[in-house]
Amino acid sequence: MEIRPRSLIPVFIVVAAYLLMGCDKEKPAVPETLRNIRVGSVPAIVEAPTHVAWDRGYFKEQGLDVDLAINPDGKTSLKQLFDGKADIIHVMATPIVYASFDRGDFVVIGKINHSKIHFAVARKDRGIEKPSDFMGKKVAVTKGTSGEFFMDSYFLHNGIDPSRVEIVHMDAPAMVEAIVKGDVDAMFCWSPFPLLAQKRLGNNAVVLASENIVPGSWLIVAKREFAGEHPDILKRYLKGLARGEQYIAENREKAAQIHAKVGGVDPEIVSRLFEKMAWSLSLDQALLSDLEDQARWLIRYGYTKKTKVPNYLEVIDPAPLKEVKPAAVSVIK
Repeated sequence: MEIRPRSLIPVFIVVAAYLLMGCDKEKPAVPETLRNIRVGSVPAIVEAPTHVAWDRGYFKEQGLDVDLAINPDGKTSLKQLFDGKADIIHVMATPIVYASFDRGDFVVIGKINHSKIHFAVARKDRGIEKPSDFMGKKVAVTKGTSGEFFMDSYFLHNGIDPSRVEIVHMDAPAMVEAIVKGDVDAMFCWSPFPLLAQKRLGNNAVVLASENIVPGSWLIVAKREFAGEHPDILKRYLKGLARGEQYIAENREKAAQIHAKVGGVDPEIVSRLFEKMAWSLSLDQALLSDLEDQARWLIRYGYTKKTKVPNYLEVIDPAPLKEVKPAAVSVIK
């Protein structure tokens, strides 16, 4: 059969259209039917893999339509989980430890290892340049969070009596405004908020040395009932997250832009944070040590009436991550 030139035109059109679309080999194929899930996130730099996975469509590639809520802190996300307003949340270990003394209806399905993100920032004009200068000063922190654990660890490490410091509780965005206005003298918090405060204070900002104090594991948490009913969703969610982690490793500049957009963070701040950051999914023995250390801290300071450290192996579910990244699971159950 003779093939006439005109019959090839539709083929050329299809090929040209495909080329114009960019032929993005990394663009995921999205299933026709998606399962909606609600996820609690935060603007913190540790959430970059989550934001990238959401923006790049890696969750949709796994058949999940993720409704992503950007909250001021993980403590707020945890409340959403317990109130039935979220299915999966990302949170520092501290709020989890607080909750563990009163309830066990949640499971930790993953941990995002990360570089240091907690810092203490002070106003130079208030005479704060070294740890002892905190005495008698007004300090902002978010109660019940890793920021509070970081502050107490800092005071303990430097021999500071917390009773001689005026501590004011507020969320992270509020403390940035408070230190800029001069309503507080210093703040203890996680990135990006210390850098935001530092940028706005300019030469009047002092970042206190705290390299030896790196508190808190960043955890992926679900309600126990949800995890039991939907193990497939947890596995698919972690697969999408792992894809986000991989994308960052291969496209750091683009990933920084995505995180700045999704998290609503100053791109200049994000660019600085990305220089020293690394992320990796895991469930390791270090997590157990962190949870137990923070539980002992709560007991020691009387933040709980309980006197026994919970068994944290009971709230760790390694099964979903074992299917996604077997080598990343080293916790012994």
